[in-house]
Amino acid sequence: MAEKVYRVAYFTVDWNYELVENSLHGLKQYVDEHKNVRLRVFDCFGKDLDNPKDRSEYNIFNLPDLSRFDGVILLGNQIILRRVRDELVRRVNDSGIPAITIGCPLPGCVLVTHDNRAAQRDLTNHVIREHNARRLVYLTGIMSNDSPEAELRLNGFMDACRENGLPPENIRVLNKTWRTSDGREVARSYLENGRALPDAFICANDEMALGTIQALQEGGIRVPEDVIVTGYDNLESARLSRPQLTSVSCDYFNLNYNAIGVLMDMMQGRDPPAVVNVPYDVVCTESCGCMDNAHPGLIHDQYFRQTRFLRSFYTLQDQLAEELFEANNLIELTQAVLHNRAIFGCNDIFICFNDYYYDNYEKNEWTQNSESYGRYMVLANRSFLRFPTHQLLPDDSLVRERFLIIYPLHYNTYSIGYIALDGISEAAKMNLHESIISFLEIAIENIRKKELLRKFNLMLDDLYVHDGLTELYNRFGYDRFVPKLRERFLNDYGSIQILFMDMDDMKEINDSYGHDLGDTALRATARLLKSTCPEDAFIMRYGGDEFVVIAGGRPADLKDRILHAIEDYNRSSGMPFRLNMSIGVIRTDIRENRPIGDCLREADTQMYKIKTARKVGR
Repeated sequence: MAEKVYRVAYFTVDWNYELVENSLHGLKQYVDEHKNVRLRVFDCFGKDLDNPKDRSEYNIFNLPDLSRFDGVILLGNQIILRRVRDELVRRVNDSGIPAITIGCPLPGCVLVTHDNRAAQRDLTNHVIREHNARRLVYLTGIMSNDSPEAELRLNGFMDACRENGLPPENIRVLNKTWRTSDGREVARSYLENGRALPDAFICANDEMALGTIQALQEGGIRVPEDVIVTGYDNLESARLSRPQLTSVSCDYFNLNYNAIGVLMDMMQGRDPPAVVNVPYDVVCTESCGCMDNAHPGLIHDQYFRQTRFLRSFYTLQDQLAEELFEANNLIELTQAVLHNRAIFGCNDIFICFNDYYYDNYEKNEWTQNSESYGRYMVLANRSFLRFPTHQLLPDDSLVRERFLIIYPLHYNTYSIGYIALDGISEAAKMNLHESIISFLEIAIENIRKKELLRKFNLMLDDLYVHDGLTELYNRFGYDRFVPKLRERFLNDYGSIQILFMDMDDMKEINDSYGHDLGDTALRATARLLKSTCPEDAFIMRYGGDEFVVIAGGRPADLKDRILHAIEDYNRSSGMPFRLNMSIGVIRTDIRENRPIGDCLREADTQMYKIKTARKVGR
């Protein structure tokens, strides 16, 4: 009996790049070890601003049909936009499938986390007890979006303050938003206003701590000699900072590896605990004064590794950018992406377009604010293959791929589609893969605009050589096409005939019935000529009410066919006017080799004689 395959959907937001990258590696390790797991990661670069660009990013969460999955994992502490998180949780709960949330309690989901409150308490206790800090400033994360990490870490900080008897006037709590800029702004406000520095800035994450250190150092303040600074998360940037940052380490690799293991138990019918706690570690080093715990060699090793990586990355990026922006169509673009797969850190890449975007690619006829995925997608890897959106990929590709990360592709506020990768780019932890995908989005739009411009130029060119009223060729068309047509007609037919025509009584039509019906008469004449003359004939509005036909061969009855067609029109049109035409005909063959211009002037003279004779005979 075949082993059951478990399909897992994973949702995250890539705004804390290193944590997410570590999480992805933990997930992939589990998938590599468990051949019966198929994992689809839905990742994006949305923030917490809920602007049109963010909404287009978060649309990737609406892509999967959860009824086609056996379980769900949410990296809840990274999905910080409350509206998005609440809607995602509602869909997960409605699906009825087992669900895990990491780092953030969510309704209907088993929580896998570490003890944020205890970890922040332990770190603050260390700063107070080991370094005698008594006046503390605490920078919180976002407190207003129902994500408890910020609140738990604040509570841990306050627990330590109470345990050590710090008076309230020695404690200052500043509500912030996790960003590096928050730390810079707080430190600069102290320096610019001449306020006395606290003994320590305790920050709810590393980003704010690093921003604080930067601004303090720019102002000539030493860390930790003049003031202590601590963070939380123990990012690589914290370990590489000078001074190295005291922080809390929670191994997101193992956190996510364990989370998918708990989900596997749930999918197999085993009941998990409501909360699964994983260990954390308080890393005390240079920024709090624990110099003995510093690892100076780490900076050298990491700098050397990153320098080599960045040199390789920018070489690959330059090559990708050059090929993308030289591409003239979607086929060339997808070939450029596949050729440069190394920069994406994967073997297989799948570019999928919304069907409405693909179908109207050269027309620009979709709703500019469209953020949704259509019922069908178009895979553009080697050929353009249409498939139902709920499959995510065509069946054969879907079965083959055990691990996929799916990122949205959009331009401004409308959705282009998505890109699916079977691996993890090393650029992820440095936020460089966001720039790669941005390159791709811009290149797709660049190609579309190239195609629109090409079509627009063709349209202008067509207007240049055609008469706007009758859609027949004009004199510019004559100059462009007739010389070559002359050679072709002589070679193919051995002879040419030129008909010069003038509509009779056009002044009376305009005077009696108005210029609108006069235009109708001109358009009717053009339609009669196109329906009567040979398909390859050159038909032109020479000017005013004059027309020219240049045709190959010697069909002696062409003039008569035109005149008969005019009589048929007059009998059946129902119009108040009658069409009449004076026609001069000149024929020449390859032996005579007469210039078209000479023939045209002779046909004009012949036509004029016919018209004059007709007037005299009235």
